[in-house]
Amino acid sequence: MAKDSPATEAPPPRKPHLNEQRLIGESVAPTLVRFAMPLLATNLLAALSASWGAIWVSHVLGPNALTAVVNANLFMGMMTGSIMGVGSAAGIAIGQALGQGNLTAVKRFTGNAMSFVLATSVLLGVLGWTFAPALLDLIHLPAAARSMAITYLRFTSLSMPPVFTYAFLMMMLRGSGDPRTPFRFSLIAIFGSLALSPLLLTGAYGFPRLGIAGVAVGSLIANGAALLALLVYMYLRDHPLALRCGDFHHLKPDFALIWLLVTRGAPMAAETFIVQGAYFVLLTLVNGQGAATAAAYSGAAQLWGYVQMPSGAVAASMSAMAAVNIGANRWDRIDTIAFQGCLVSGGFTLIAAAAVYGLGDLPLKLFLPAGGQALEIARTLNRIVLWGWILLAVTNGLSAMVRANSAMLAPTLIYATTMWALRVPFAFFLLPVFGAAAIWWSFPLGTIGSAALALAYFRWGGWRKNKLMVVPAAKTAAA
Repeated sequence: MAKDSPATEAPPPRKPHLNEQRLIGESVAPTLVRFAMPLLATNLLAALSASWGAIWVSHVLGPNALTAVVNANLFMGMMTGSIMGVGSAAGIAIGQALGQGNLTAVKRFTGNAMSFVLATSVLLGVLGWTFAPALLDLIHLPAAARSMAITYLRFTSLSMPPVFTYAFLMMMLRGSGDPRTPFRFSLIAIFGSLALSPLLLTGAYGFPRLGIAGVAVGSLIANGAALLALLVYMYLRDHPLALRCGDFHHLKPDFALIWLLVTRGAPMAAETFIVQGAYFVLLTLVNGQGAATAAAYSGAAQLWGYVQMPSGAVAASMSAMAAVNIGANRWDRIDTIAFQGCLVSGGFTLIAAAAVYGLGDLPLKLFLPAGGQALEIARTLNRIVLWGWILLAVTNGLSAMVRANSAMLAPTLIYATTMWALRVPFAFFLLPVFGAAAIWWSFPLGTIGSAALALAYFRWGGWRKNKLMVVPAAKTAAA
């Protein structure tokens, strides 16, 4: 076997951990639910924490401050996605390696992924701080929200190194079939942020009054504490991803392996820019409709995250389960994982959408003033958009399945097609005819198109023929 081939060293096969055994051998739907619930609970609590901060920002500083946070978070999402594809690729590679019993490859992927995220997150943090005003001016942010958005984006950029490193570890732990450890330590980050954000925002109980920057600083402190506690725990429990004295050489960049992760993760990074870039255009159109429409979108978008949440959590579990089964050569389970996973994800999303519809204006009033024009616009927006997120469960689930066998490009092309060939042109060209309704209807149009294309590729695409990211241990031993 070639010396420079990524992740080829393999110790004697070991007995799989209990999590791996469950992913390979147990019934699909119950296992998916069991593995998805910690991530779903984590995402729910994280969303509640973000909403808690948004409520405080809106009520203490006004609706324009909420607009500032939502607009600044668009760029944070783009910067996050620019490197999180590598974290996803590392999680998939680790899942495949554990399915084979190749612990050395696990250590190599972990060490190199950590080196990558530390270097790139520092660079992105510096760029985010420096270019915050120029970035926000690109989307024609209302003048009343501009200065607050600049402050919020700059202080959020400072938090990138600990937040991104923590997120990478979470993705790799889930890729290894361990959903519970990320959940436990996410509680530190979430509840820490819940407590600190309003205190630093308002200056209550002797804390410094930082205004809108306090929300970002509270998140920085909470995520840093969670990262430190997680690292201590992993070493005490001798977790497979923990690097010990004999493993620290894996932190020295292996450029062949990093290139493998970057090339496999690049389509996911590109997908973030494609999706966020489309939202960039749509948000520019929204902002052009006036402050009330911008505030309405910002308030409604807070609720969309809750509706989309189940599909993301189940998709992550589907990816982990599929990667381990593919590594163990259990292709007989792949179609079952896809079908039952989409049913589970779609069912959860339907329940979430029905709950938001059923609550009427109540959740919107948490973010928008009662009786105002913004509330009326947000009500109409939700009626048009919410149901379409149910179809997102199909797209997310099937995309997770094909990515588990390193088919990264096709899902990106699907999103590029639906976002830029359907959603953006529909909103842009019909805006003069239908007004803001053209923007709102572009959302379900996009989800319908992406679900249809994802299903077609899963059924007829060539993703099943891809090679594993890790050379099987038996082949390595024979080399």
